[in-house]
Amino acid sequence: MTEASWRDDWPPFRVALVDETARCLAEQQSTATAGQRPRWAELSSVQQNNLAENIAGIFLAQDQALHNLVERGLPF
Repeated sequence: MTEASWRDDWPPFRVALVDETARCLAEQQSTATAGQRPRWAELSSVQQNNLAENIAGIFLAQDQALHNLVERGLPF
């Protein structure tokens, strides 16, 4: 998955959700490590994009997992 594909193909609210999730994750990791991991603003734009790409990949995997569970008829 490339950044261009999901950013262009997904609805704007979902793109915004990915970006905000990446920002929140960076902030939470920084807090949990007492600043050993950088805050969002301290990440380079490449690092921010990489984190957003990872989050988008997780969202995509979660969609597939939900689809698989529904197809198997597993109870929720």
